[in-house]
Amino acid sequence: MFDAKKMGEQIAHLRMRQSFTQEQLAEKLNVSPQAVSKWENGKAVPEVPMLCELSKLFDCSVDRILDPSSCVLRNMDFDCEFLVKPRIAVADFSGSQWPKSISSASLLAAVKLFFGLEPRRDSKDCQINDDEEYILQSAITNICFGYSYAPDEWVHDSFLIYGLDYEIYKKTDYSEEEFIAFACEQIEHGYPVIILPKEYVDTVFAIGFSGHGQILKGLGFLDGDDQKNAGINFDRLNQYAGWYKADCDLMILKPANEKMPVAKACVNALLRGLTLLRNNDHRGKNKMQGYGLVIYRNWCDLLREENQRNAAQMKCIYPHAFIHYENKLRTKQFFELCTNIIPGIDKELMSLAIAQYNDIISSATEIATIAHQRDSFFGDSRILKEKRNYIIELLRRSSEQEELALSYIQKGINAGIADQV
Repeated sequence: MFDAKKMGEQIAHLRMRQSFTQEQLAEKLNVSPQAVSKWENGKAVPEVPMLCELSKLFDCSVDRILDPSSCVLRNMDFDCEFLVKPRIAVADFSGSQWPKSISSASLLAAVKLFFGLEPRRDSKDCQINDDEEYILQSAITNICFGYSYAPDEWVHDSFLIYGLDYEIYKKTDYSEEEFIAFACEQIEHGYPVIILPKEYVDTVFAIGFSGHGQILKGLGFLDGDDQKNAGINFDRLNQYAGWYKADCDLMILKPANEKMPVAKACVNALLRGLTLLRNNDHRGKNKMQGYGLVIYRNWCDLLREENQRNAAQMKCIYPHAFIHYENKLRTKQFFELCTNIIPGIDKELMSLAIAQYNDIISSATEIATIAHQRDSFFGDSRILKEKRNYIIELLRRSSEQEELALSYIQKGINAGIADQV
């Protein structure tokens, strides 16, 4: 049923979004300020020609003015000022592999699903939401190749495969009002925004807002929170009040000039990954920061230092054991994807590399199992020393296997794919 009061509130909101006073809007429309006031109070409604003029001024559809609630998703338990629907419905997460701790890879999977770009459908014609995009993006963004490593900026390839690109707006460069306005205008035009925090809190994929933009509605992703990162459901959103007060940047999504073929993005990621995984130089503030083969050496050094001190607990096993396991699992899965996606790659050599990674993952599983045991943290120093020596041997062997695997991959990409870079 048509609601003149809600329509008036919408006109007032859209007017303020454009920073017009009632008098300025009246002047642009060649009507009296009293007429604008009556519209906004719900005591009168604009005629059809005037609605058309309003839609032009506010850069929105007439429907948006007449029925501001038309964009609200089902089952929402909050008042929503504006909300963008995903292009195609999304199925519940169907992946089965633990863990899913990388927030950026999950967020990028949500971007693809929101824009309706996943071609696979279930029996209800909903987009399939599983691990495949997560595996792909964990490699394109470089995250699966490191431990405490992350690039200084997001890799454009991770958006270009969707036909999208991005710009970063730094909060320090704008007033709160401008920052809020950027987010709201973007969402109103059908493009979500991403709030990138500087602290360990949710990275927000926002598709709606209320309170004139002071509250964002969307999905949150957090490094290390497997359940949250797997739960991409656009029917159940979180509220982020006062988001603009936090120390954060705003990522604005936009159409790219051209779409990057997935095969090309995989080649780029594979070449970057080889460089990162082969690194033998220490980087970071402590020995378990950085990326590459150097991590094996540094980790063994830390375990030996604990043995020399007869330490009564293994401090250097947690959380590194689980990070190590996931990184090697995702790296191996990416190599498997490359084997099927990249034309011309030597599949036999890739299979040899993947076989080495299967052994590395088996060792990583053993290390993670030890890390789960209560007596690995506090226990008999003799038993702990035996455990450390066993882990050192697993890491030493894994380092050799990974170096061999990387040599296979380098040979596998040397012929047949250079023209894709």
